Amino acid sequence: MRLQHGSGDATRVAIAGIALALAFGLAGCASRTRETPSVRAIWVVGRALPDFDPQGPPDPVRVAIERLLSRGLVEEDSSGRVIPAAAESVSVSDDGLTVRFHLRPDLTFADGTRCDSQSFRRAIESGLNRLDHGTYAWLFSALDGMGKVRAGRPLPALGITNPDAGTLVLTLAHPDAQFLRKLAFPGAAVPWRAGSGWRDGIGDYALVSASPQRLTLVRRARAPAGPDSIQIRSVPAASRVRALLRASAPDLVWPLPPDLVDQRLPGAYRALARAARPMRRLELVFRPDLPPTSKPEARHALANGLNRGELIDALGIAGDDRSVGLSGAPPFDFPTNDPEQVRGWLERGKLGRSVHVVMAYSTDGPAARVARPLQNEWAQNSIDVELRAVREPDVSAELLRKGGAQLLLVEEQAALETAAAELATLVQPMRGPPVGAFRTGWSTREFDPWIWGAASPATLDAGVAQQRLAEEHVVLPIADLPWLWVQRSDMGGRFHPRFGPDPRGFALPPGAAP
Repeated sequence: MRLQHGSGDATRVAIAGIALALAFGLAGCASRTRETPSVRAIWVVGRALPDFDPQGPPDPVRVAIERLLSRGLVEEDSSGRVIPAAAESVSVSDDGLTVRFHLRPDLTFADGTRCDSQSFRRAIESGLNRLDHGTYAWLFSALDGMGKVRAGRPLPALGITNPDAGTLVLTLAHPDAQFLRKLAFPGAAVPWRAGSGWRDGIGDYALVSASPQRLTLVRRARAPAGPDSIQIRSVPAASRVRALLRASAPDLVWPLPPDLVDQRLPGAYRALARAARPMRRLELVFRPDLPPTSKPEARHALANGLNRGELIDALGIAGDDRSVGLSGAPPFDFPTNDPEQVRGWLERGKLGRSVHVVMAYSTDGPAARVARPLQNEWAQNSIDVELRAVREPDVSAELLRKGGAQLLLVEEQAALETAAAELATLVQPMRGPPVGAFRTGWSTREFDPWIWGAASPATLDAGVAQQRLAEEHVVLPIADLPWLWVQRSDMGGRFHPRFGPDPRGFALPPGAAP
């Protein structure tokens, strides 16, 4: 294996349905494919395919599929710039309180129906009062009226108006210098035709067939250059993925089953790793809202029972040992592995000679590589940790539960590359669900002015905030996680620091031998 570092009951579309789709121009090259061979990309996903939930908890695979099938008002390009997408133009008033979007006149859903400003209004509103997570409520916290939004309740009047079919106006309660960048977050303002699921977005591709293990996408007529079709296959088992690689079938494998890269890859393939931006981290959460980790002494004992070096070794190429804490803060000072301190903390907390906790984690990602080593390290310090392995697509529901496991081993990527955005995922709101894809259970108001936008993020002392995290032992950053995937050795590919590999960039040219 070579690793390169650097910059039949499922829903199916009947033949008649596909023909109708083609009539609307879904197969963008339908007329010219009679003259030139079609280009197909095969993307193998090393886990179960996600459910359709555009405003669901952050999920990189779902985001990658949605980016093919629809788009928002603005988007972040691979250099980090926020640029218009479905919007033809964007204007911001001098006081920063009014943001006006003029939509592209040719926006249509995959079935040919026009996509207008009301569609974008619905897309924004649908994510603001969810009960499971508050990511979009945080992203739109500057929007006028958001202070009255309550999870699970009807929305109050908000600063969202659509004066005509081609114009959307957002009115803010206070200026937010990051508002457009927040709007570029996946799912923030991405329209779908009501009741159509994956089928009717406004993106470059349209869905023409679906089953629990496979999706087939076809490029729309007005889409720019790219594969004529993309086949997405769910193959969670590393042994089955290796068999496909030996048959030279996939063009892209991502995300990888946890143990795929433990063996040499076939010569036609290579593994690549690229740094994520914002940074992705593997984090260990000790929930202070559940006993026995509600006692600080229990959290300290658990923290001092770890050997981080062994965990980094267990991750292998799936993790980087850079000890990076909050953005703008010094390197995180990881607790030392000290059996004496473990015993001392257990005694001070009157926890007895041992403590029993449950740790939940995904079996489909890098957490699976370190769960057993963690359990063994704690066992050597008389700490009994029961492992709760969860498979996709049930991971987010488990990690967001109010009850459940006292320990969570999670993958985290903040919405923005700022300490305030990172804190938003770590601090449980006093009212409403957590921001992001997991629940820490740690509630404090000391960071509210920065998390919720009443104060300038520039005034946040990231070092002080990180020291508070270290004192509380609520979250320990185990390692940085690069984007890691497998592709054909002779293929260039496309990559986005926020989203990972772009399936549109992985396809054999017509007539090329696999």
